[in-house]
Amino acid sequence: MIFTAYRLELFKMCQRLATWVALLCFSALTLLMFGSQFYGARHAHGYFGFPDSLPALLTAGAPFASIFGVVLIVLMVCSEFDWKTSRQNIIDGLSKRQWFAGKVLLIPTIAVVLYLTQGAIGGTLAFIGTSSLNRHPFDPTATYALAACGVLLAMMCYASIALFIGLSVRSTGPTLAIALLYQVFDNIAAITLRGLRLGAIAEWLPFQVHSALLAYNQYQPYGSGARAHANGHWSTGVLFMAGAAWVTVLLGASYRVYMKRDL
Repeated sequence: MIFTAYRLELFKMCQRLATWVALLCFSALTLLMFGSQFYGARHAHGYFGFPDSLPALLTAGAPFASIFGVVLIVLMVCSEFDWKTSRQNIIDGLSKRQWFAGKVLLIPTIAVVLYLTQGAIGGTLAFIGTSSLNRHPFDPTATYALAACGVLLAMMCYASIALFIGLSVRSTGPTLAIALLYQVFDNIAAITLRGLRLGAIAEWLPFQVHSALLAYNQYQPYGSGARAHANGHWSTGVLFMAGAAWVTVLLGASYRVYMKRDL
């Protein structure tokens, strides 16, 4: 029954014009970003092709993808309360647990779709720009794999924040504003904590973990010059555990808020 609820959520998402408008805007921004890099490399006698472009393809567009993931989650969750369809779904026989599970399953789905879209657009331009005259070394395969997994986890972390805010506020406009401004407050809190010499605590704030997960240098092998300048002082394993912990905590808090409030 949970997967029935999930298929229902996919159907509703695909039928909404706002979903396709958001995806179109995301694609346009991604094309503009990678297109400018491709154009700049061509006219500055640089190189935007494989394998040099892989770090950018894996992480450069991730902040855009993360924000649009938040937008789509907020639209899918809060519209249910704006239009009273969440109540109607329960009346029609869907349990509150199933409704919530359907929304949760949208988080990784949206993250993967946006990430693959970004990769397809950037990858196409990189393929066009690839030249056999440029023979640059690849990073270790584990670096690319960890970077991709880290970006998806970061997107799910921010989307989980948006889900919690959406189920608490239950109105599309205010939820979008709070979710998008949250990163500002999180960064201010982190700066304040670092000013008080509590930087170790600041690194554990949700958006700081999110930002660290988006840093490609974070996944470079230890001992490399790039790895020495990675965000914060995380080890990759601890960073992944911190991201997963925040996703778990936020989903648990979201579930509790939803189950305790009336429809």
